[in-house]
Order: sequence, then C-alpha cells, then structure tokens
Amino acid sequence: MDATRRDVVKGLGGTALAVGAVPLLLASRASGPATDLRAPGGTGLEPRLADALHHASLAPSGHNAQPWAVQVSGPGRLRLGTARERWLPAVDPENRETLLSLGCFLENFAVAARAHGLDPDVWVAGTSASDPEILEVALREVRPQPFPLERIRRRRTVRGDHLPRELTREDVRTLTAPFAGLAAYFPAGSTAARWLAGATIEANRAQASRDPAQEELSRWIRWSHDEARRHRDGLTPDSMEITGVAGWYVRHFMSPESVQAQGFRERGVETVRRQLRSYGGWLVVTSPDASVSSLLDTGRQLQRMLL
Repeated sequence: MDATRRDVVKGLGGTALAVGAVPLLLASRASGPATDLRAPGGTGLEPRLADALHHASLAPSGHNAQPWAVQVSGPGRLRLGTARERWLPAVDPENRETLLSLGCFLENFAVAARAHGLDPDVWVAGTSASDPEILEVALREVRPQPFPLERIRRRRTVRGDHLPRELTREDVRTLTAPFAGLAAYFPAGSTAARWLAGATIEANRAQASRDPAQEELSRWIRWSHDEARRHRDGLTPDSMEITGVAGWYVRHFMSPESVQAQGFRERGVETVRRQLRSYGGWLVVTSPDASVSSLLDTGRQLQRMLL
C-alpha cells in the first residue's frame, strides 16, 4: 500500500485489503525470484537451506521489487535485510511496506525451513527500516514439520472476477485468526466499506497524478517476455492480468514512457473503479505500533493468512 493510500486509511488505524476485490498492500510476483538458489552450482548453499530461501523469495512485495537481501554469516546463521536499490522511495518513503514484505519473506522461510527439518531462531537486529541488516537467524535441526509448499508457489494476487457476496462468519474467523484481534472485516455496502472504496479511488487518482510515483512504477514494469526473463522481478502483463490481444499489444508497443501518459494514468484509476464494483468486503489489519518488530510481525501474520 503506497503512502497516499496509507494516509486515507489512517482513520481505521491500519492496512486495508479488499477481500475479493482490490489487494492494496503488496503486489503479486511476476515470474519468480531473480535467481533460483536451487540451481546446481549456483550458490553452494546446502540444498535444504537453498530450497527454503527459494520459497521465501516468492513472498509478495510492492511492484514485485523483491527487496530482501540475505547474507550467510556462518554455519546455520543468516542475516536478513533489504537492498537499497530495490526500495520504492516515491510510494514507500519510510520503507513501511518494505518491512511488511520482509515479514512475508520471513514467514515463507520459516514454513519451508521447518518442512526441511530446520527451525529458525529469529531476533531483530535493526532499529530502523533503513538499516541494511534487520534480522539475524540461527538454524537448528528439528523433526521436519510437513507443509504443502505448493501453497507458497501458487500464491498470487487476483485482480478481477471477485465474488460479490459477504464472507461467512467462519471465513472471517479463519482469515483474521493470525492477527490476534488486530484485524476487522467490513462487508461491502457497510458505511466503512463505502468510505474505504471512495478513499481508495481518490488515493489512486492522487498517486496517478504524481510524476515521481509513475516514473518509479515505469522502472518496475517488464513489458516484454524478454524483459521478464532477464529481470525475473517487477510487474509483467500476465501478472497484471493483461492477456489476449491486449497482452500482445502492450508487450510489443508499450514502454516506460507510456506509464507517464495521461491515458495510462486514467486507465489505472478506471481499473480500480471497476474492481470496486464487485467485491465481498474489506479486511483492515493493524499493528500495535510502527516499530520494526511490529511491522515485521504484521507481515508474517499477513503471509500466514495468505497461506
């Protein structure tokens, strides 16, 4: 969720996601992580650790920038942080969403590591979202805890064809369980849902008018198949659900300069309007405070819900 959107949901005290409508917090991955750590001879990592890090790298992040950085500091020890060149200063100037993304990465890593019999002991080493090293991890051998890792591989952001009906109480309980009372559901049609929908449209319009935000977005769109294969990050037409004839057209004729065009900006806002015509409600998630540890924990809980 970008800075403008964060301001308009401040009245509800947290991060908002449209349940079955507009995913505001984190973008879907495009074509997988930038490097397959499991490739033979690629990194020299122990295979179980390599696979756990591979699954961790499939976590969601803004613009699919994949901002995490991993350093092996010793046998069974890691340092986790973020890469400055993958920050999004125009839409995430305080690195708030970057920390949430790192929390999602950590949750994926913990789930996959335990499935391989490695239990991560994690502690926060950083005091600021801009610190190069945020977390330290020590791994110990445990009995494997099986988990269907295909859930991590199949997770994606769905941008259309959402069910318009209100969620059942059982579904709401299941979705909000990881947040320990720090989440609330507002069904479509409620006063809060109408306010969130209107504020989201206005926030998207405000952001689309900001040249720095559009320029930053343009750097992370991989229009062609060749760009997608070369970078293995960012947003592709497929991940934005631009397919068929429209997909062929944008892959061949769109460029970074196209993102700055007024027509592109207007179509983006209209897409949000269209998404908000049919959805099942909003899930608003809060954190106790804006500290590094709280935002990391909230990111972990979000990924736990998605899985």
